[in-house]
Amino acid sequence: MNAINGTWPLATPVMHSQPSSPDFRRLDSLPYYSTLEIDAHPTAPRDARKWLSALLLEWSLPDFSEAVELVVSELVTNCVAEIGKVAWPSAQPPVRLWLRGGPSCLALQVWDPILADPVPRAAADDEESGRGLFLVGCCSDNWGFYYTEEFGGKITWAMISRQLKER
Repeated sequence: MNAINGTWPLATPVMHSQPSSPDFRRLDSLPYYSTLEIDAHPTAPRDARKWLSALLLEWSLPDFSEAVELVVSELVTNCVAEIGKVAWPSAQPPVRLWLRGGPSCLALQVWDPILADPVPRAAADDEESGRGLFLVGCCSDNWGFYYTEEFGGKITWAMISRQLKER
């Protein structure tokens, strides 16, 4: 089914305005794990989708592909846009991704060095952008962000469960 053309029913979006962490115990219980670090270039969302697609096939979880690829596209696009707004003294920092998965759930985490909260907004019908976090909320059963001392910046995360996908 396809979330973009409406043949895949979207959930009521979950919107957050305050930092929140995923359930780390649940993340640790998922059997599959992989990471990716990519340059913060305009091709980063495409590169992240390719990585996810191959990984989900390897993990025998291809039925998650549409929702997770849409979510990663939106989150990575936001990271690249925010990183691009800063005049870095040296090279731009990368975007870091972590994917954990299992038969019933996938958890995606995306890091960027920017401390600005990812805030969902209502885009006007004629605007070409501004719907990304709304789509993340629609395709995830939960999402949020938190600040990380380990890397600095923030991690935006999304949990996508098989139950949500089957609605």
